[in-house]
Amino acid sequence: MEVWRVDPADQAALAEWHAVLSASDEELWPGLGGYTRRDVTALARFEGSTRRFELLAAGPEPSGPMLGVGLMELPERDNRHAAEITVAVHPEHRRRGVATAIVEGMGAMAADDGRRALNGIVDVPVAVAASHASRHFAPRLGFEATMAGNSRHLHLPADRVRLDELRRVVATARDAGDYRTVTFEAPWPVELVDDQCELLRVMSRDEPAGDGEREEEVWDAGRVAEHEALRAARGTPKLVAVAEHLPTRRLVAASELLLTPGVPHRACQLETVVHPEHRGHRLGLAVKLANLDFLARRAPEVRVVTTGNAAVNAPMIAINDLLGFEVAGVGSFWQKRLRP
Repeated sequence: MEVWRVDPADQAALAEWHAVLSASDEELWPGLGGYTRRDVTALARFEGSTRRFELLAAGPEPSGPMLGVGLMELPERDNRHAAEITVAVHPEHRRRGVATAIVEGMGAMAADDGRRALNGIVDVPVAVAASHASRHFAPRLGFEATMAGNSRHLHLPADRVRLDELRRVVATARDAGDYRTVTFEAPWPVELVDDQCELLRVMSRDEPAGDGEREEEVWDAGRVAEHEALRAARGTPKLVAVAEHLPTRRLVAASELLLTPGVPHRACQLETVVHPEHRGHRLGLAVKLANLDFLARRAPEVRVVTTGNAAVNAPMIAINDLLGFEVAGVGSFWQKRLRP
């Protein structure tokens, strides 16, 4: 089995790479989709200083059909000890050593780049979790499950009675009058980028990841601009809700939802973060409620919001339970050490 890098300039190769990933995604999560062709092209051609992406493919030979694909995200500013990976094999070509070859190829590439670990998340529907191949495949290749979690789905339209009651909870929270929520569509206004960077820094430090070496991320306007350029290239609108602390005029909480034009009935919950100095005021619930209202106005065709929570993230799980999210999948954070 051969493994090779996909040429970002080769549109036919990118289309084939996307077709393999899509077939794998559709088998696992029917109707929920994944990366679009436009996403794949944007990732393959992204040029930035804070991270880079590598697309790999596997098959009998580089000139033949792709049987499996892999995506590597390599941080360049911080957390350079690891590579984040995704591996997918076409359902018609499983159990032929394709995924093994891809992982081994990724390990060699990552080690050559000075990385010490491969990190990946595998999330599968509850109905197949007990028998899914990842349970045996990952340990056989040297991966260790370091953290458990669940994917959750919120079906829309949401229960209005439930949401009205939660709005009353927010309105009567401690010091509620010191805060207000605001919504807007990305990019963040330039005057808010400093607060955005602070919240992203907090998120990188506090979000459970399962990686014992994970470093706090360094965020500045340049890094934000790079991420925004990639989102724009993908053509994925992002809805933002923030909480402003009125006495200081600083943004102290935020929640983001990503729209997926390739799957217009789905939205993806991105980060929700509350600054440690402002926790205990129901701000996480406040910004998520505000963004659901924004979503209903901006994209009324959306019928499901997908998210994921580490099992140790009890505060966010509690908020999602209040909003009506239901457990849909069982996930694990897997890590493979490449060298001491």
